[in-house]
Amino acid sequence: MNRLIILLAAISFVLFILPAVSCQESQSENQENNGVLEKASRQLLIQIGLKKEQATNPDPERLEQMKSMGMNTDNLESQRIFIHLEQTLSSSQTEEIETLGVTLYPDSWIPPVGNHPTGFLIADMPVNRLEALAELDYVIRLETAESQLEPQNGARPDVEDGLEPQVE
Repeated sequence: MNRLIILLAAISFVLFILPAVSCQESQSENQENNGVLEKASRQLLIQIGLKKEQATNPDPERLEQMKSMGMNTDNLESQRIFIHLEQTLSSSQTEEIETLGVTLYPDSWIPPVGNHPTGFLIADMPVNRLEALAELDYVIRLETAESQLEPQNGARPDVEDGLEPQVE
């Protein structure tokens, strides 16, 4: 557990603190990092950092931690993501994203509804293309699609107070 905390702290330092205090980065590099930090979720940044670290410095413990987080460890060069958009992609936008090496799944498109102002679709992205994808002005947000989902209140819904499940 302590190794996981140390690893996550180190990755957070590398992804968030180091770029902010580096005096050697150019203005355009700073703007690029800010775009990624504004659009990519923290969990996505951590997962990409873990995949990059595992690819360059394999560690069985880290690999098991990644698996327990629900991450796909079969291909460390790729990350499954949700791309949040205001509307469906045009053919030119689709082509632009695909030239980055991103595999889009257009049939997965969920449009904006109700309190959710953005729609999203599923994609597989090379881990080294996050910055280029985040730079695209029509991409609103990037989230990981690799996570372990668990019930929020135990093994099944509450059935107290006469709220038995209805079977039809």
